[in-house]
Amino acid sequence: MSRIAIITCSTSGLDYIKGYEDVKIARTTIIMNQKEYMDGLDLKPSDFYNQLDCLEEIPQTAQPSPGQLLDIYQKLKDEGYTDAIYISISENLSGTYQGVCLSKSYVDDFNIHPFNSGSASYITGYMAMEAYRLVEEGASVDTVISHLEKIRENDYIFFMVDDLKYLVKNGRLSNSAAFMASMLKIKPLLEMNEDGKIVASEKIRTTKKALNRVIERFFESTNNGADTRFIFLFHTEAPEHLETVKARFEEVGIDTATLIDAPISPAVGCHLGKGVIGIGYVKNF
Repeated sequence: MSRIAIITCSTSGLDYIKGYEDVKIARTTIIMNQKEYMDGLDLKPSDFYNQLDCLEEIPQTAQPSPGQLLDIYQKLKDEGYTDAIYISISENLSGTYQGVCLSKSYVDDFNIHPFNSGSASYITGYMAMEAYRLVEEGASVDTVISHLEKIRENDYIFFMVDDLKYLVKNGRLSNSAAFMASMLKIKPLLEMNEDGKIVASEKIRTTKKALNRVIERFFESTNNGADTRFIFLFHTEAPEHLETVKARFEEVGIDTATLIDAPISPAVGCHLGKGVIGIGYVKNF
């Protein structure tokens, strides 16, 4: 009889959501000030963002190592698991997914099922939460994967950043060339596209207008939130932006007390910088 474990990336933000301690987390390494930190263990969001403005160089990240993956697999096998579904950050944002695919043969008599979320942050976290729920209800691997595919077909993220240099420097903004000339003067609307890439979709001149556009895109796409099954708000040390979004949500009847509004993990923040505010959601299916 199969016994299925769920694994996801530390970039999923699952560290900051209670009730999912049994989901295993593979941790991104953060290289900052010539030192290495394990995302979510050695470096918490508040400590990371407090240091960010003082750094001489933009922090870098490294995907979970083969050794770390092997340790997780072996521990699960020793605990009696036969299978593990690894829900990874988008393969177009990190090499993690390919690393997991290559690691499938690391442990004998143990089945690894890599799943490319095509997204990041709490969308990936939501997938892990749903996968865990289904496994607890007795679902098979195929049933879980099918459900994750439906989520992937219906998830969206819109956000804005105060400074594009982090995304551009780390190569995470796919169409950065079109925005380089005016990079310091605009606050573009950013989104995760269907290929799991971050793209700038609209040029906007001010932070206020960019924030309003993030909210408007969400309202337009979801019938003021009515057509969603999951919503989360994410930010990097931007409490004033967070309160603006919550106020607008409350105006249309969205209960913000039920939403995830945790900070982004440091491993994601390395590529976004401070002053980020965004909305992620999964539409009804």
